[in-house]
Amino acid sequence: MKLLAWNIRAGGGSRLAGIAAAIAGHAADVLVLSEYHGGAAGARLRATLHGLGYRHMTAAEPDAGRKGVLIAARNRLRDHGPVTEALPEPWKLVTAEIGGVHVVGVYMPNLLAKVPYWEALLAHLAPRGATPALAAGDFNTCRHFLDETGATDRCAHFMDRVETIGFHDAWRRRHGTRIEPTWFSHRRNGFRLDHAFVSSGVPVRAVEYSQAERISGLSDHAAMRLSLGRRLVSGGEASAPV
Repeated sequence: MKLLAWNIRAGGGSRLAGIAAAIAGHAADVLVLSEYHGGAAGARLRATLHGLGYRHMTAAEPDAGRKGVLIAARNRLRDHGPVTEALPEPWKLVTAEIGGVHVVGVYMPNLLAKVPYWEALLAHLAPRGATPALAAGDFNTCRHFLDETGATDRCAHFMDRVETIGFHDAWRRRHGTRIEPTWFSHRRNGFRLDHAFVSSGVPVRAVEYSQAERISGLSDHAAMRLSLGRRLVSGGEASAPV
């Protein structure tokens, strides 16, 4: 199963055709798209994805003017809704079961606003550490002196906490101490903000970032590509389109 996690920047807008072409080029089975908008913009994105063969999508939709995360798949998914409705913007953490894997799509807020989202995510993932599960998307969080050159992120400790409950940073485990920013500030400081945390029940075959979309300006984030072991792919019939 191939998963693409990508922050498409403010819902896509006039860049939707280019975003669609990039998504088609990656040929993923599952998409986790951050900064997804509700309303008319979200409807256009959903229609475009449906045309690309992603007929199955999570239903959680951001309120007008807000941003969330959308999970879309070529094959059957079971939509489990937000991690919790208790969050100020529950559409930032949405869940689905795909091919026997519990998938959490993530779009964290900035600064300390993300604390309750991290706490909710950890509580949700904790009982799933021994099962096939993963959380992927834009966490807006990075480790000091490794995913950023300094120590500015006051929520960096959550990156370690998630690993104490049976999950690991898929890219970091594969690439060690390699530095690869996925987003740059207006001061050109680089940060690796886009992650996939996977349980021991998920065999990861490959994980990498595609920087082409960021460099070209199609988005301000690199896209993350994750390839999972084939034994997790379901061969069942597709569900009705969402």
